[in-house]
Amino acid sequence: MTNQNKVKGANTAKPWWHRLTLRQVIAVVLAILAVIFIAQNRQETAVSLLFVTVTLPLWITLACATVVGIAVGWLAHRRSA
Repeated sequence: MTNQNKVKGANTAKPWWHRLTLRQVIAVVLAILAVIFIAQNRQETAVSLLFVTVTLPLWITLACATVVGIAVGWLAHRRSA
């Protein structure tokens, strides 16, 4: 066995948060803010879509809008070659 494969400091792995990209950090911060915003808005509200009007807690409306936004973003995402 030789020591050619050993690199000084190779056994010191970085913690998982040091491996996050700026884009991932921003996504996590926005997700946390969205959850806080949704949790703080619990009053009833009327929601209309086309010809249907329903009364729902605002947090359900916000959660649905968030899920729809995530789905649209995921479907519209284009990977650069």
